[in-house]
Amino acid sequence: MVQLVDKQIFLRDADGGVVPFDAGKLQTRLIGGFLATGLREDSFMAEEIVLALEYTLLHSPRTELIFSNSEIDAAVIRLLESIGYPEVAHIFRRNGHEKLLRIDTDEVTVASLVSAHIGCSAVRAGKIGEAVSQAFGQLQISSASPHLILELARHYEREFAESDFLSDEEYLPQVPQQTLTRREIYDLLPVEAKKLVDNGVLRINGITTLFPSVRFFFFMKEFARSEKLSYPVTELEIEPLLHNAGNALEAARKAIAGKLRHPEELPCCLSLPDIFDFLEECAGSSPDQKLACELASVLTAALDCELYRLAFD
Repeated sequence: MVQLVDKQIFLRDADGGVVPFDAGKLQTRLIGGFLATGLREDSFMAEEIVLALEYTLLHSPRTELIFSNSEIDAAVIRLLESIGYPEVAHIFRRNGHEKLLRIDTDEVTVASLVSAHIGCSAVRAGKIGEAVSQAFGQLQISSASPHLILELARHYEREFAESDFLSDEEYLPQVPQQTLTRREIYDLLPVEAKKLVDNGVLRINGITTLFPSVRFFFFMKEFARSEKLSYPVTELEIEPLLHNAGNALEAARKAIAGKLRHPEELPCCLSLPDIFDFLEECAGSSPDQKLACELASVLTAALDCELYRLAFD
C-alpha cells in the first residue's frame, strides 16, 4: 500500500477564511524571484525550499495546521537568507501579498483591518493593532491610508511571526552532516538500481542541506521499453516487474540513508511523471487516477518507510 502523510496545510486568507496551502503557487513565486535576480541556474532551489517549508509545517505542534500568509512569507524569507540568497529574499518580500485602502489608527480599528487583510489569529491581530497604533501615536498621526497601515502591520507581523514561529529550532530544517550529488548516489546504488538508472527508468535527485530527503523519479514508459513489454501492457504483466523494481528502490533508499547516517529517517518522495501517458499510450487505458495509485502501490510495497510524497507530474 502507498502510505502518505495525510495531514493538510491551510492558510487563513485576507477575508479570514481558510484555504488549502498551494505549494505550486509558492514555488512559482520563488522561481520568479530567482529569475528576477539572474540566478536561473539556482532556480531548482525553489522546489527544495517549498519541500523544506511543507515538511516543517506538517510537523508543527499546532492542533490545526492553519497559518497566515505572513508566517509563510517570514519562513521563506528566513530560509532564503539562511542559505545565501538575500537578493531573492528581497524580491520575495517586495512581491508579497499586498492590498490597498484611509482610516483611523486607533488600536481596535487597526486590529480589525489586520484580521481582515493579513489573516492572522485574533490574539496576534490584537498585538499588531496595539503596536501599530502606538507607532502612529508617537508620530501624532490619527488617520492614514489602509495601505500605509498594512505596510506597518506587516512589518510587525513579520517580527512576531519570526519570534513566535521561527525562533524555535524545531521549525528549522535539520541539516545533515553531509550532502550527496547524483553521481555520488549512483556510486552507492546496488546493481539492480543502477540498471534502472542506466536504462532511463529511474532518476534520484541529490541530497541537499536544505531538505534532506530521498527523491525518486520513476518513468513508466521507459520501464515498459526496458522490460520489452508488448502493447497493450496488462496489469498482470507489469505488476510483478514493478514489485521487483520496488525492491531495487528500497535497496537504493537504504544505501543512501546508510551513507548519510542522518539522525532521523529521511523523508522519501516518489514521482511518476509519465504515469498517465503510460496508461494511455502503453496500456490502452484512460488516464485514471485510481489505476495510477494502484500501480504506485505495487511499486512502493517494498519501501520500509512512510512515503512522504507521491506525485503524478
